[in-house]
Amino acid sequence: MAALLIVAAGMLAGCGGATKTVIVQGPPSQSTASTATTPATGTSRAPATSTTGAARSGEAPSRFLALAAFQSPTGNIGCMIVSELARCDIVSHSWQLPPRPSSCPQIVDFGQGLEVGSAGTARFVCAGDTVREPASPKLAYGSASRVGPFECVSRSSGMTCTDAATGHGFQLSIQRYQLF
Repeated sequence: MAALLIVAAGMLAGCGGATKTVIVQGPPSQSTASTATTPATGTSRAPATSTTGAARSGEAPSRFLALAAFQSPTGNIGCMIVSELARCDIVSHSWQLPPRPSSCPQIVDFGQGLEVGSAGTARFVCAGDTVREPASPKLAYGSASRVGPFECVSRSSGMTCTDAATGHGFQLSIQRYQLF
């Protein structure tokens, strides 16, 4: 398990010596989907409460695990939880990204996923790496992974990750995203 956490921390630290993770501050602007059948939900904020990701998304999970790295049953979303951060990256989605903020350098990717840290609201990822690991275990629908204050719940409607200490988090799916 310790080896997995070391590998997980290394993955979040970036790939290669010149790559680093950049945290983007501030809310992205709202977006709309380009298709009428899958309207996107732009960003919205909810006040910090004790509501967990499970309560936000429906039924409470039926099973809890302590996985640092995992993916959705389809493999479209890959997530990692380490020390003070929960992050999920997505391969395919139908919603539009907000404009790249000027604080996100052009040498790294923007919007490949969402993350929530121990301070502040969730945000789009601005980094030159990914937390998607095809060999990581699949988190079955209705199950959750809890590591420290972070909980990610896998549902057929997407992945929801929440910081229980702040109430902040995100929901991510093919059809939409939500930051809170």
